[in-house]
Amino acid sequence: MSKQINPNAGGPPKIVLIDMYFEPNKTVEFGILGFTILFYIPALILYIKNRDNIIIKYRQPNNVISAAILSGTISILTPIIRCVKVPCLFNTWIINSLVFSFSIITFSRYIRTYFMQRLSIFKLRFGEKKAKTTEKEDNSKMGSLKNKDNETKDISLKAGSFTKSKNNSSFTYNATLDNFGIIDPVLYFKRLNSIINKKITVFVVIFPVMFIIIYTTIITITNFSEMKRACVNEHKVVGTPKLVLNILICVSSLYLFYQAYIKQKWDKELKIEYTTFVIVDFICTIIMQLTVHGLLGDNMLKYRVYIFHVFSAIVHLMCVIEPVVKVLYYKIRKVDLKLTEEEFLYRLNNSSFKAQVKDIAIHTFCVENILFFEAHLDLMNMVINYYVKKNNTIDNSNGTFSSSDILHKNTINPVLYKPFELTFKPQFEKIYNLYIKEEGIASVNINASTVKTIEEQMENNNYSYLMFSQAVEEIGELLYSNIYPRMKFYDE
Repeated sequence: MSKQINPNAGGPPKIVLIDMYFEPNKTVEFGILGFTILFYIPALILYIKNRDNIIIKYRQPNNVISAAILSGTISILTPIIRCVKVPCLFNTWIINSLVFSFSIITFSRYIRTYFMQRLSIFKLRFGEKKAKTTEKEDNSKMGSLKNKDNETKDISLKAGSFTKSKNNSSFTYNATLDNFGIIDPVLYFKRLNSIINKKITVFVVIFPVMFIIIYTTIITITNFSEMKRACVNEHKVVGTPKLVLNILICVSSLYLFYQAYIKQKWDKELKIEYTTFVIVDFICTIIMQLTVHGLLGDNMLKYRVYIFHVFSAIVHLMCVIEPVVKVLYYKIRKVDLKLTEEEFLYRLNNSSFKAQVKDIAIHTFCVENILFFEAHLDLMNMVINYYVKKNNTIDNSNGTFSSSDILHKNTINPVLYKPFELTFKPQFEKIYNLYIKEEGIASVNINASTVKTIEEQMENNNYSYLMFSQAVEEIGELLYSNIYPRMKFYDE
């Protein structure tokens, strides 16, 4: 026979009495346990197996996996804890810490998304500004071709030697990005990289987790006698840091929503994820506060620990299950790509098609690939135009350098096989420093062996017009395999 709870008769508050006299319904608790195991584990395994899929890999999969492991662990342990009635000490230190860590890791992911998007836009604007500068230099070069040609003969290899340095670049970025108000783009790039790769982890994840450990220690010491009793729901004071965090998430969303929908215009999937994250967090916070103040009835008080389990479950649904379902769907359908790689690259000559590619690249944080591909194309055409104007008798039957020509080295304009003229050395060094060099502002993801080959050529002053061909070919493959399928997915 269950005891009658009468909070008006004096003694502990109603919320404490309900926890004290709670008798778990094992059918309900083990039903929840079975559901959570099926809900979290298979999807997480599939997510890990497909983490390199184009639908997943730009969404910070390591962050998602960490959060999913935490939320799955919480959801599986909670019904067991309620049935066994373990002491509050365990609930406070393990479950509370895991819940807080899950929320802070997920929150940090969207803060990082904001800075990654900012970096992507910066790369785009910087790359476009450098392209305009190069175009002006090309026009100037063509206008004073004879003088340039005479000057070239007097240039010594030693004076123009390339220095391979990790800290100092042989190319100085002089452009100021007016839209960002940036005087030193290199410093700005390094700061953004530092924020994305280090500072967010330190200040948004590690410091708050350290705080929750210190706070939990204080709560444990000051309430040690209460920590010994069974704890089917978390202690009320333990929830204070989570409440503060949830308020911070909701308040900061005002700025991040503006960035996601208006200013930066995040990727569609990321916008949906973040919007769902904030709305569900807000609703769960309100419901929890109404519950602990006794406004939603005794049953809600008994099962209040599961309120934020709904929050973590919905986050898991949006961040893990939804992309996994998409991956499996497209694998089962085996969608045929209408364009071959050559056809895709050739269509990059079309400005509207290239704009679509660039838009997807910005939102999936790989805009440097299309910028490098574009810069190399412009450089090759600059070389061809130089020789055409220098000597009108040169066979120009192959015309300009097309975006798909990199796949057909035997049909490339023969001009590009001519001995390298030092007048083009600054342009090639700019390409290297911006896109190839490891610490370049828009360094691309190419094989280390390709980078090494290019650097050896530059160190030995063994320049050639096609020295970046292998790098461009690799980037062309990346654009085709990573960008084009996403264009197809959005069309369906």
